[in-house]
Amino acid sequence: MKKALLTLFAVFSIFFLASAQNKNDELYFAITKNNTEKTAALLKNGAKASYIKSVGAWMKVSMLISAVNNKNIDIVKLLLEYKLDVNWKDGFNTTALMYAAAKGNQDMVDLLLNNGADINANDGTGNTVLTAAKESKNSDLIKYIEDKLKEKIK
Repeated sequence: MKKALLTLFAVFSIFFLASAQNKNDELYFAITKNNTEKTAALLKNGAKASYIKSVGAWMKVSMLISAVNNKNIDIVKLLLEYKLDVNWKDGFNTTALMYAAAKGNQDMVDLLLNNGADINANDGTGNTVLTAAKESKNSDLIKYIEDKLKEKIK
């Protein structure tokens, strides 16, 4: 009887873990397809905003970085409602804020900063939020970040 219960417990545990993993993978695909409604439903039903997806042998990506790279501010807002590390770094040591700055997306940068993103983030090789913004050639964003950095110094 004890062995049967342990076996049953193991089966349910495996099913639960597979189900949770499946929800998280569905979340990743909903985000990459810019499906805001499905993203909201999955988050409401237990998918983790903090899920880190393995993409390839060594690359990992957060749901937040995926949404930022897809320029979907509505999904970013949804994800920020849940507990996640806004300063998580991917395999390139790059944060969501750095990606938003590189894309020249001032609204996204502002949203991330207002939710705790680190304006001083860097990748360890000299790339910063400011250098990322300079890549975008968005002069308004560059000035905005320079001003934010000056505020931090004061």
